[in-house]
Amino acid sequence: MSLPHAERRFRRDEATLLENLPSVEAAAGLPPPDLEEVYREEAPRLARYFSSRLRPGEEAADLVQEAFVRLARFMSRSSLPRPGAYLQRIARNLLYDRSKRLETRLAPFHLPIGEGCDPGVAAEQEQTLEAQDVMRAYLKALDDLPAKTREVFLLHRVDELTYREIGMKLEISIPTVQYHFARALAQIDAALERG
Repeated sequence: MSLPHAERRFRRDEATLLENLPSVEAAAGLPPPDLEEVYREEAPRLARYFSSRLRPGEEAADLVQEAFVRLARFMSRSSLPRPGAYLQRIARNLLYDRSKRLETRLAPFHLPIGEGCDPGVAAEQEQTLEAQDVMRAYLKALDDLPAKTREVFLLHRVDELTYREIGMKLEISIPTVQYHFARALAQIDAALERG
């Protein structure tokens, strides 16, 4: 995973700025600080910095070593006015890089938890069994209806006839059709509730 654009730009600008700054030692006529001297002064502070930000068991010494390797590379190209500040920036970059590497390495194992997650296996079998149970109860309730009530219900629901058309076909009044249909609905509803 690449660094955000702003982070890369900051690192580039920081390196350019540090390369172009006149060294305090050079301005005062003193030699630039020796890497060994910087290590003696800064290594304990850097070790505490890493130790406070790492989990127990993680090696802060390895990160201190890496920070000084990067510092040595830079100091071989140009002198630094304040190597401690540059070292602190290297340390922050190392922790940032480390966290991004860990994040990238663990990404395949990430499982989101929340409302938007689907279960690992769809409950199709359970839903199918429930639908079959409801259908069995519905068909039994339909069979238990009186013949005329069942016929009115099926003509309206299956054949999609109006009450008037059902009345004309069966030669009964519209209120009688309404009575049989309402009775069918009530009995089927009660059967499904028990079901």
